[in-house]
Amino acid sequence: MHKKFTIVAMAFLLSGCPGPMDRLPVDKPANVTMRDKQVCITVPTESGEYIASVEISDGENNNLDKTLNEKPITVSAGECLPVFNYDFKPDRTYTAHYAVAKSRTERSHYFSVEFTVNNNGIKQISPLADE
Repeated sequence: MHKKFTIVAMAFLLSGCPGPMDRLPVDKPANVTMRDKQVCITVPTESGEYIASVEISDGENNNLDKTLNEKPITVSAGECLPVFNYDFKPDRTYTAHYAVAKSRTERSHYFSVEFTVNNNGIKQISPLADE
């Protein structure tokens, strides 16, 4: 019994847990631009889809993690996704992950983008799409 417990415990320790800046499964890339001096993240969506969760991180101590199950936010194609007053600072690299779903019973689509913010605007580093 003790040996079986040790093997199971080791499997969990070796697999690790997801955290800030960990890559999530990505279905599609997101895009990022500057609109009205604000970070604007867009994703290709279909009518009736909503944001299920958001993660934005600079890989340090500035992390945003939101699950929107109780008050989902609907999205439209080309519309900026909410960043919830996230404090983007110049000369840092950010990763944003959005889970978008059509209903609670369907699998979410995952969108990601990596970018830096500087005095001249935004530089998109990678859409982080699995190729």
